Amino acid sequence: MKETLLEQYKLKVDRSVRVFGYEAIIYRNIVYCIVPISNLEQEELIEIKHLSDYMIQKGDIRVGSILPTTEGKLSTIINDEEAVMIRCPVYSHRVSNSLGYELARFHKRGRSFPYQVKKVNRIGQWKFLWEKRLDQMELFWKEKVKQHPQNEFETLFVEAFPYYIGLTENAIQYLVDTEIDETPSAIDSATICHHRFTENSWDRNSYTKLPTDWVFDHYTRDLAEFIRDQYVNGETRQNGQIVHFLKEYERVSPLSAFSWRLLYARLLFPLHFFECIEGFYMTGSEMQMERHCKRLESILKHSSEHERFLATFLSSVGVEEKRLTIPTISWLQK
Repeated sequence: MKETLLEQYKLKVDRSVRVFGYEAIIYRNIVYCIVPISNLEQEELIEIKHLSDYMIQKGDIRVGSILPTTEGKLSTIINDEEAVMIRCPVYSHRVSNSLGYELARFHKRGRSFPYQVKKVNRIGQWKFLWEKRLDQMELFWKEKVKQHPQNEFETLFVEAFPYYIGLTENAIQYLVDTEIDETPSAIDSATICHHRFTENSWDRNSYTKLPTDWVFDHYTRDLAEFIRDQYVNGETRQNGQIVHFLKEYERVSPLSAFSWRLLYARLLFPLHFFECIEGFYMTGSEMQMERHCKRLESILKHSSEHERFLATFLSSVGVEEKRLTIPTISWLQK
């Protein structure tokens, strides 16, 4: 690895550390993080570099920058896998603002990105992507029904999937109705978001950000995925963290009626179920399969609780007090 870093980046290793769970090196007091990118195409990398360069230029001093190799390439093979080198910001003292507040500022800055992106663009694509994912899984499910389940995981999947078809169709219909009923406002224009935003997406103390997880989308993507992660990890028994996060976000950018409905549509989409099923069949590791099996058992065991969470979400975050009429899903209220 040391030879590769010297040859490709002219970097020497003063010492090795771990940053964001990745291997990193320190050279002349600057942290360089090695991020594997097996899931990113070169065109996506080029667009992500444009996004991160823009944010740095606009004054976000906590964004990591992608370092090209000596030959001008954006990635290379490090430790037998495709990876990018990210130079982490030197400025790293603790931030006193909350995560919700800082995320709103990040989105506000990202909305002024002036160029077109194609590969990492997700704006207006949720319906198509959800339908595609549902169709693919339904075909797979029909095969499993025909072949009869081979193990405990497949039995659970075969029995549960019809329920999640219904929930996904509800999410898609809710999204379609939102786009018909509501007029987007200025805040609803596309911005820089994360593929999957959680409280661990940024460094907890300095809010340093790695751009390899970025997409261009409606900002409620990040809000919904943060809320989903909090819920899935059991943080919402009192809902306090979510309410605080949204209040802090709204100190900078109050949500429009269109945004609230888009946020709710995304929460209705049972992403955690889809990822669990896909994860099981995509891994070759027995240990990971076992983990996904336990995860599916937990999802199904808590499905009534999940319904309650969805049924009470809008009232729990105070949407009625804002005098907004956001439709609810009637069967969830029963």
